[in-house]
Parts: sequence; C-alpha cells; structure tokens
Amino acid sequence: MNILIITVDQLRWDALSCAGNKEIRTPNMDRLCRNGTRFVNAFTNAPACMPARSSMLTGRFPHAHGVRGGGVKLSEAEITFPQIVSQNGYHTAHIGKLHVQNHTYRDHTVPHPSYGYRTLQVTDERGTYRDPYLQWVERNYPEYAEAVRVEPGAVRVSKATDQLSAVGQFPAKASHSRWVSETSIDFLRKHGQSPFMLWTSFFDPHSPYTIPNDLQERYDPYALSLPFQSGATPENENEIRRKKANYYTLVSHVDDCIGDVLDYLEASGLSETTAVILSSDHGDFVGDYGRWGKGKPEDPSVRIPMIVKVPGIGGGPEEVDDIVQLFDIAPTVCDLTGCMKPASMQARSLLPLIRHGKDPQRAPFALIEFNFEVSRINAAEVFEKTLRSSEYRLTVWSDGREGALFDLRKDPYQLNNIWNDPDYKATRDELILQLLYRLIETENTLPARTNPF
Repeated sequence: MNILIITVDQLRWDALSCAGNKEIRTPNMDRLCRNGTRFVNAFTNAPACMPARSSMLTGRFPHAHGVRGGGVKLSEAEITFPQIVSQNGYHTAHIGKLHVQNHTYRDHTVPHPSYGYRTLQVTDERGTYRDPYLQWVERNYPEYAEAVRVEPGAVRVSKATDQLSAVGQFPAKASHSRWVSETSIDFLRKHGQSPFMLWTSFFDPHSPYTIPNDLQERYDPYALSLPFQSGATPENENEIRRKKANYYTLVSHVDDCIGDVLDYLEASGLSETTAVILSSDHGDFVGDYGRWGKGKPEDPSVRIPMIVKVPGIGGGPEEVDDIVQLFDIAPTVCDLTGCMKPASMQARSLLPLIRHGKDPQRAPFALIEFNFEVSRINAAEVFEKTLRSSEYRLTVWSDGREGALFDLRKDPYQLNNIWNDPDYKATRDELILQLLYRLIETENTLPARTNPF
C-alpha cells in the first residue's frame, strides 16, 4: 500500500464544506470525504506548528518527545514513521512545510536533518529563504521572485507592511501551494512505480493570509458571516470580513491544488493502491472570540480535520465520532505499510475505527499540551495541559492560575467556566485524576533501558 499524506497548515476542522460549512467551497477535500472516512472529533496534540508536527512524526506526546512549543528542535534520536517505513523498502518523501527545526534561526546552507526521509524538499515559509520554492519561482516566474516573499516568522506580508492579510502581487501559478502540488506530482511521476510514502505539506492558509492577486474575487467578504464574538465595530468590520475572506480564499486555493494531485493519482491508476490521509497540524480562530491564529485550547485552535481513504476497505462508517488525535497518523501509516509499530509510539492506529467503527482500547479523550511562553528566550515557561472529552474540556496551567472547566453539552462555545461550581466538583476532580493518569502512563520511555542497572 502506497501512502499519500496531505496536511493543510492551520486548517480548522469546520473550514470544509463536507463538515457542514455552507460558505466555503472545497470540492476536492469533499471528494476525499465522500470516498473515505471523516473523523468528526479529531484534535491536535498541541495548538502550534512545531510540537504538533513533532507528535505527528513520532506518534508521541509533546511531553515525551520534548518539543513543548516553538523554538525547541525535534531530536534526531527520535524514531519517526518515515524512518520506519523507509527501512521497510519505501521511498519516503516530504514536500513543503516540515517545521520541526527552528527555521527562522536555522542556517539554511546546512542540509536539513532527514528524519527518515529519502527525498526532502523543505520550505517552512513562503519565499523567506532561497529554498526549493523560491528557486522554483526564480526558474519559472522570475518576475515574481520578490513578490512571493514573506517576513521570517510568517507574521507579516512583507517589509513594507505590518498587515496579517493582503492581496499579493503574484498570481496563483507562482504560489507556494502550486509549487507543493506540482512538485508532488513530479515525485509521483518519477517514483510512483515503487512503494512510496509521500507527505504533501501545504503552508497555506497559515498567516499571513496573502492571496494570489488573480483570486481576490473568489469570496465576497460581505457574503460571509462575521466570526463568533468577533468584537466587530463599524470601524473594524471591513477588516475582519476581509481577513476571513482571504483565509477562505487560501483554503479554496489549496483545495484546487489538492485536486490536481488527486487527479494525477486517478489518471495514473495509483489511486487503487494509495491510501490518502488528509489533516492539519492545528486550527485557526479566524476571528472567533476576537482572535486570529492559534495557541489556545478552544476548539477553533485545537480541533482539526481528519479524513482517511484506504482502497479495498469497505463497509466501515463514513463518519466516526470517537475522539482521535493528529499523532494517530504515525501508527496508522505503520499499519497500512505492514511495519512494526515501535514501543516508543504512544498513539493508536485509526484502522480499527475505519474498519469497524469502534476501538475499545482507545482513550475517550484527547490530551492537548502547549507551552505558550514561546517568544521569550530563557523566560519562565508556562505549561498548559488540556483534557478534552466529548462532554467536558478541562485545562490547567503550571503557574498556579485558576483552572478552566466547561460542560460542552450545555456550553459548546466554552464561555462559562465552571471550575469553582460546587455542582461540578466531583467531575472536576475525576478529570484531573484522568489527566494525571494519562500523563503517567505516557511518560517518556526513551532512551530505552539496555541493562538491569
């Protein structure tokens, strides 16, 4: 079984029409959804790029692999699923954003650690460095080589503006997403006849929301609803609507590019032998609660899409309600390729749920972790742990502040903190105990013990 993993950076779980969103158009991701299994309650392991992607690569929680926030590199001693399948004869490739190294501060003249990949074309930001993407633009569209650049750290559109959202001075054909899809298709064309595991990793719609200039009419900002509790005023409503429209435009542009890759799979016959997994590292508030970006434990930030299409598996559910997490992709790939899951891997394969719609051994909650003091070097770090079940969300912090508890059945938008409500004391205490048990049972087991003492 070949493997194609598609990740769409910062894609929130409900920014797909197959998830019930009537405003956005994502026909190609919907195509996967129709032919595969959609996991309705999928969550990241951390609402930030580096820890989430490190968990996906290793199948381990952030407190185990050590990448607890931005600015912490994934150890090359960690066992990754590309390493495992590569050792079993697969041509492993990563094209696009990887971001398990500190890309803003990394010397880009030094080869990137492979983490088990045989082919590695990493472009962690859009045109910030002279990486494979910018070289592609220079070769094919030299007139746009400066226009596609963003500031290091993926915060601003360019040196000329502080905007988080703008119309770029380049067309869709020169976009980072187009480079990812075309380079992925080129890999499939060259290596599709041998067993392969390809991770096609889109940077969009990660901020800054810079849309190609020939796509600016794709969404009418005033045809879109305002974000939930956006804090919109007559003075800033236009800006909020424009940002949301630009985010949706980038999602639809990525969907176009995904469609090209899926079309090639079908035209080449590879779709019959290739499992496709679609997900995201984390979500984006897109104006909900007056916020943009990620880094918080509310659903827009931590809930993600997860769609899996496996040829030859029929009769399973079209949708699964069980809680799953991003790092479950790692053991799923091991299962699909017939590889042994290493003992260090803490995640569970999704295949039992895909085949039977149930997995009695799966935990009924997600554990989500984050260290949000990521911008201050050597500062005192504040650790955040969240336990998210279908009924409750519990969040605790390491700095002694009051915790958070929400009854999701009565309060799905998580507005009423019932941490100190006496009616929920027993529930709160039980969830804290479950969180403690989960942290203990997933304690780091690397390096492995080699002697009695």
